[in-house]
Formats: sequence, C-alpha cells, structure tokens
Amino acid sequence: MTTRLRQTAAAAVLNRLWSLVPSGGSLPEGVWRARHRFLVGLTFFHVVIIALAGPVLGKKVELSFRALFDDGSALHVMGEALVVALFGTLACWRRVGRTIQATFVGFGLMSASAILVHLSGGYIEFHFHFFVMLTFLALCQDWIPYLLAVAFVAVHHGVVGVLWPQSVYNHEAAFNAPWTWAGIHALFVLWSCVGSVVAWRFNEQAFAQTALILQAAGEGIFGVDTEAQITFINPAAATILGIDPRSVIGKRLGQVVNHLATDGTRLPDEDSPILAPLKDREAHQATDQIFGRMDGSYVPVDYVSTPMIERDQLTGVVVSFNDITARHRSEAALQQSHRMLEETLQQLKATQQQMLQQERLRAMGQMASGIAHDFNNSLSPIVGFAELLMKSPDLPRETTQSYAQLINTAALDAASVIRRLRELYRDRSEGVIGDPVDLRRCIDEVVALTQPRWKNQALGQGIAIRIDTRVDDVPRFPGDAAGIREMLANLIFNAVDAMPKGGTITVRARSEGACVRLEVSDTGIGMSDEVRQRCLEPFFTTKGQHGTGLGLSLVHTTIQRHGGTLTIESEPGRGSTFIARLPVLDEPDSEAEDVASPESLRPLHILLVDDDPLVRKSVVAQLNTQAHIVETASNGREGLDRFANGRFDLVVTDRAMPEMGGDQLAATIERSAPATPVIMLTGFGDLMTAKGEHPVGVDAVVSKPVTLDALTQAILKVIARR
Repeated sequence: MTTRLRQTAAAAVLNRLWSLVPSGGSLPEGVWRARHRFLVGLTFFHVVIIALAGPVLGKKVELSFRALFDDGSALHVMGEALVVALFGTLACWRRVGRTIQATFVGFGLMSASAILVHLSGGYIEFHFHFFVMLTFLALCQDWIPYLLAVAFVAVHHGVVGVLWPQSVYNHEAAFNAPWTWAGIHALFVLWSCVGSVVAWRFNEQAFAQTALILQAAGEGIFGVDTEAQITFINPAAATILGIDPRSVIGKRLGQVVNHLATDGTRLPDEDSPILAPLKDREAHQATDQIFGRMDGSYVPVDYVSTPMIERDQLTGVVVSFNDITARHRSEAALQQSHRMLEETLQQLKATQQQMLQQERLRAMGQMASGIAHDFNNSLSPIVGFAELLMKSPDLPRETTQSYAQLINTAALDAASVIRRLRELYRDRSEGVIGDPVDLRRCIDEVVALTQPRWKNQALGQGIAIRIDTRVDDVPRFPGDAAGIREMLANLIFNAVDAMPKGGTITVRARSEGACVRLEVSDTGIGMSDEVRQRCLEPFFTTKGQHGTGLGLSLVHTTIQRHGGTLTIESEPGRGSTFIARLPVLDEPDSEAEDVASPESLRPLHILLVDDDPLVRKSVVAQLNTQAHIVETASNGREGLDRFANGRFDLVVTDRAMPEMGGDQLAATIERSAPATPVIMLTGFGDLMTAKGEHPVGVDAVVSKPVTLDALTQAILKVIARR
C-alpha cells in the first residue's frame, strides 16, 4: 500500500513537472512570423560582423584556392561568413514550414557563435555568445530547432573542445582538462535553457489565455495592422464570414471583408469606417451595416472598431462584430405579427359592429349576392367590349379607343366594388383620397357604362337619360373618381328601379359657391316619408329578395367621405331627387402643379418586387412603355439581394410578400440607401392614406389595380421630391 502511494505521488510530481514544460509550436502565425524575421535579421547581422572581422584582425588578403582553406586568410573568414549567410537564406524558404525555417536560423546563429569564438582565439567571454543565441532561439517556441541548437553547442564544446581544445579555449587550464571545462560550459547551457524554457512556458500560457478568450467569444473578432493587413481572427468571425482563419492571416482587409456603402457598393480599405481609428485613434461603432462575404453573399452586422495602442504608438485596430440576421428576422416576424394583429382587430371590430343588429346577420347572404351581382355587372362591359375588339379587328381607330377607354373605366369600377364592405364600416371622420375629380368625365363614363345595363333591366320600357350641359362649368373637387362613378351608378340604377314603366333620368351639376351641386332625379314612383327617412340605412330595401339594401347606403358613405352632404326630395307618384353637395378646393394643389409632365421623365433603372407573376408582368409592360429598364424579384429577400448587387434609380415593391414584406424591404433600403425612392403597391392604399399610415422608407403608395397614370404620377412625384 505504501509503495502504491509513493508511485502515485511520484506520478503526480512528474505530471506537475511535465505540465510546466512548454508544448511548442503554439505561436500565432503573425507573432511567429515577426519573431522569425527578427532572428533572420540577427543572422545576417552576424554575417556582416564575421565578414568584417578578417581585415580588422589583420588576416592576410590572398585570392587563391589555397587561401580559402588557410585559417589566417581573410578569404577563409569570408567563406565562413558565407556559410552563415547560406543558413540565413534557407531560413527564408517559406515552403518548408516553420520548424525547418527555425532550424536553419538556429544553425546560422550557432555557426556564427562558433566562428566568433574561433576568431577571438577562444576568449571565454565569446562563449557566452552561445547562451545568448539559445535564448533568442527560444523565441520561436519550437522544440526541434531548439534542441538541435543545444546539440550543436554540446558537439562544439564536448567534441571539438576535447579533441582540439586550442580552437575553443585560450588558456592552459582548459587545454589540460577539456572535459572539466566542457562540463562547466554544459552547466551554463543548462541554466540558460532552464531560464529560456521558463520564459517560454509563461509566454505560452499568456498566448493560450488570449487564444481561449478569442475562441470562446460568441462575437466575431479580428485584428488588422497599420497596413490594413489581417493579424488574427477568431473562429466566430471566420464562421460568420465563411472563410478559413488560417488562410487569411497577412491578407488585406478588403480581401477578407467587403464593407458595403449605403448604396450597396464596396468601400475601398482607405474609405472604410472600420479603419477610421487608424486616422483619429478613436473607437467607432456602427449598427445595421453590411459585410460582404467572399462567396458573394452578405450578412448584416453591428460592429465596434477599436484602436490598438502600445506605448503611445498605434499598432492596429481590433474589430468585434455580431451577425444580426436573426434579429432582422425577429423584427420582420414581429412586424408581420403586428400587422396580422391589426388586421385581426379590424376584423373583430367589423364583426362586433355587424352583431349590433340581428338583421345584419340575416342579410349577409343577400349582401354577398348583391356584391357578386354588381361585380358581374362591372365585368359585363369589360367582356363585351373586349370581344368586340377581338372579333372586329377592322373597327375605326376612334371606336377602338372608345372601347378601350370603356374597358378601363369598367375595370376601375369593378375594383371599387370589392371595397364596398370597407366603405360601409369606415370611420366617417376619415378623409378622402385622390386627385381632383373631373365630374363631367365621370358622368359621361358612367352613362356610357350603365346605359346598356339599365336598358336591359327596363325590359324594353322607354327610359331616357338627360345630362345638364352646364356641367362643363363645374370646377374640379378633391376626391376618389372611382367612388364618384360608383355613387352615380347606384343612383342611376336606383332611378331605373323606381321607373318600372319608363321615364326620364336627369343628371345635372353646377357650381354653388364653395361646393359642387350634383343632382340625380327621376320621374318614378317616389318614396313615402317613412321610406325616405330609412332609405340610407344599410340593408334596408323595398325590393324584397331582389335588393341588398346597400346601394344608397354606399352612396351616403361615399359623399360623407368626400366631406359632403346628401339631401333627398321625394313624394309618392312624383319621383325622387338626390342632391349631393361636395366641397371644392380653395387653391390649386401646389404639389400636383410642381410635378413635371410624363414627357419629361427620363428612362430609369427600376427594381420591381412582387410575389404575383401576373402583376409583375403587367407592371413591367406599363413601365416599358416609358422606356424604363426594369429588373424583377419575386419576394423581399430576393429583392434586397438584387438591390445590394446593383444600382437602381427607383424601387417599386408590393407590401404583403412571403419571407420579407414590403415594409421591411423599404426600411432596409432606407437605412442602406436613403437616396433611393421607394413606391409601394397595395390593395389597401386608401385605408393606409385615410389612417395616416406611412411605412418607413416609402415615398409614395399606389393602390391596386395599378394604372399607368397613377404609377407615372407617383414616379414623377418621388423623383422630383428626392
């Protein structure tokens, strides 16, 4: 038992002693390379000293082959210097690796020590040159070259010193007892090695702690010197940047990290904010920056760049950075969740309002049927006129243009039909959307579109429609042209339903001070006081199963949205007159007047981002008519990649898209390229404008369906504004 305890204690002591021995080969590449350059320079310094020693010591100058082997010849000394120079030259051969390079340095320094001892005549002071060179060689922290150098000293003193003591020592005591003096020098070498190894181990521990900190750090860290060359890089940085950490040491910053400017272009090293501390010696911090990887991809980061100062001398910069991709995704998910929550709350609010009256629940089926009926009615002229254009290619140009205009108008009205539910429940205090409305044009378009429909609806009974010609004098007013057309259509169809035996519909408009007075009257059956007082209520109808009770309610809602009022005059048997008063603009829209004409718009390089391929194709065709160059992307993430790799004058993006929505895309572009305008396409543009919703980075909103005129005006506005 006692023997085992002693063995265990002895093993523990040996392990403890072994832990104090350096492992070797642990220096970082940059540190090792700097020390190796110093040792190579020290080797060539000895070459110069040895070469000059010949003439200084009075060696004879003789140029002959025999003189090369004559110990008293300067040529022989020069040859010895060349041997040291050969070792120094071989030490610069990088392809052989660290250990062999350090071995060549060791032989060069030991050879220089031996030559200097020999040239001095064996003076004891020059023997200490060996010990000093061993200490310097320990800087490489490599066991093989260090032990070979120790072996060189042992051979020199133990073999040469014993066999030819006169070439090593310069006194009789050493000549008479060479082994004793070899032992004395061996003792000096031993203590020199002990001191070097202890310092070596402390140095390894310090580097090991630093390396452990760098490897354990979760953020990326790398260093550059004053020449913008990489001096070290930790595994986290190498992983984020997708590089091999061993292959980038010594390379310039721009060869490893591409710092992108706000417009997506690569910054040269001299302009990169990362290296700003080299100029002002102050730390710099930046958020939401873009680092480009060597494979062409990019990563969003936050970074801090700190100067390295030693003894008041600037030696480089340390950069620590974090990959914030996960944060961006979380923000996008949070924004998406917030939007979904808002939409859910709006739906809940609408549901609560619907539940206020039981008759609304019972009327949902009728409402859906009515919406489908009106939507199909809006599609009828589109299909009809399109068939006429396809089957009659030889129609006069004026006729085809007229049909195309009617198709366009009907399509806009069809789009407005699907907004009817929103308009029913919209806050009455919300403002109106749109540009100044040409009321005469709206009346002409509605009459052209509705006339075939109400004639069929009248089943051959005579119905005439008359337009008051004084409408030409009516000023424009701010409003929604599609809403005005739908309002007129509902009033005309209401008048048709009120004249089952035929009659006359009169549409007249005139200026009335600060407002426009619009009248739609009929010669129909009229309304009682009770019906007149309730006719504007949602879902109230006198048409039984054939009515939805939404038409006049939507008329009232549209007028209120425009800040106007509606008056109804009606008596049974004497027809009805609906009078709408809509406020006009006090002064011209200065912003609209400042916008240039479409003819002055130069061709632009535009990035279009939309997840619907048909929408992309349609908008590209519209933009191509104005000679714009258009690139497309199917989602926000792809759009951001294309934007980072190109130079665009304008970005047009959908709002709701997978992976990355238009809001996040616009916000990201605002941060990286604030000078690039962004136009957002959405089916909820009217709601956004009414609520004052303005996403970050969005300069203009265009409602879907997208018209060429609306898109062109938006482009003109944002280009002029930017």
